[in-house]
Amino acid sequence: MSSIAAIAALLAAAPLALIPAQAADAPAGDPAHGKQVFESTVCGACHTLAAADASGPIGPSLDGNANLSHALIVERVTKGAGAMPGYEGQLSEKDINDVATYVMSVAAKPQ
Repeated sequence: MSSIAAIAALLAAAPLALIPAQAADAPAGDPAHGKQVFESTVCGACHTLAAADASGPIGPSLDGNANLSHALIVERVTKGAGAMPGYEGQLSEKDINDVATYVMSVAAKPQ
């Protein structure tokens, strides 16, 4: 068996549950600080997020949103899209990473 085939066999046999969800998606952030950013930036005025007692009717709900990823949140918060303003220059990269980490850690995932 070639080394490539051996590696492929090992990867195929490895349970995905052993891979932390965030590891493949993003650098670790500080969810506690991210919650502070979410609240102080008033994200809940537009977005629904049960963990933050937010029920904003304008932006997409963050709860149960299968399209969410850390990278997508970082991109949207940084650059904005549609009615969402970008926060580049207003929030630091750390703030944006932390809010993405927070949302990903608490957003209810669809079953």
